[in-house]
Amino acid sequence: MKLLLFFLCGSFLLGGCVAANRQTGGLDELLEPTVVFRANDSAYILSCLQKLGSLHSKEFNAYFSATEARLASGKDEDKLRFICLSLNTKANYKQFKQGEALLGLYIKEHPDSREEMKGLLSLVDRLDQVKVTRWSNRKKMLDEKDELETEVASLRARIETLQGEHEQDTVKIQELRNQIEQLKNIENIIKNREHGS
Repeated sequence: MKLLLFFLCGSFLLGGCVAANRQTGGLDELLEPTVVFRANDSAYILSCLQKLGSLHSKEFNAYFSATEARLASGKDEDKLRFICLSLNTKANYKQFKQGEALLGLYIKEHPDSREEMKGLLSLVDRLDQVKVTRWSNRKKMLDEKDELETEVASLRARIETLQGEHEQDTVKIQELRNQIEQLKNIENIIKNREHGS
């Protein structure tokens, strides 16, 4: 009897496990496959930009110099870090262009990451166009400012000249009034003499 009970319990347990396994097997087919994200080169650069975006100028300059010195080793990570730093807001235009050139070279050397990196290069090219346009507009504004300053200086000089001429004219007018007064006095003296004789 005990043996029979043992077999019945065992079969129920085994049957339940098989049924449960069949049920979860059906659910697995309905679920989307799990995708494991592997960081690629462009993701590395973007992540680096985020991490290093808050560097102070002195820190940035030291970090950029150290990374530039490590480029000779030829390691991809150093190249990617250099590209990242060249895109930092504290990078000057020369550093930006060095990074852009290195990105183009990196794409040629790594055909497996070419598509994603070409997208990043397109963004970098667009950023370069914006920088050049901004620089051109700034230069144009500075040129216009210089022209306006020259014009203002010329107008100020003209105003000073006119003020000087006005002062001279005022003095001449006063001198003429004095002469007119003197002539009137002389005329009165002559009239008085003529009436007195």
